[in-house]
Amino acid sequence: MNEQAMIEELRKPEYQDLSDQDAADAINAKTVTVRQPVDSGLLMDACMAAGIWAKFEAANQPGSSDPPASLARTMMERLKQPRPLDFDNPAVQQNVAACIQHGLITEEQQQELDTMANTVVRWVDAEGIGECGIGYVINARRAIAGGA
Repeated sequence: MNEQAMIEELRKPEYQDLSDQDAADAINAKTVTVRQPVDSGLLMDACMAAGIWAKFEAANQPGSSDPPASLARTMMERLKQPRPLDFDNPAVQQNVAACIQHGLITEEQQQELDTMANTVVRWVDAEGIGECGIGYVINARRAIAGGA
């Protein structure tokens, strides 16, 4: 358990007047948005729906090594691979920026696709705490009272 995260969370004013059980329930219900890699199949579907895939196909002229053609080929091949795509990877960001530069993707489309990496998860899972029981709250509040 990430005891320090629990202590910091319980120091917040919204938990001060809650019973230990109510604080545990509130902590278990809290959610946060985290960035996670996106399934390539879902991303390919989104590209098709937005018309991006059609632009990739049109730019992908066989035998051409020009940046739009080679970039379109790279993106299409990557999206066909059955592994998640990490939008926060600098190499991915560089390729997406090049797609924008060459007119394969608009900035608006990039922003829309980028939101696919935002995933809502329980705060306790994001912090590695797991299910928060009343005992966790009692121990964290004792630590706070003891000057932690």
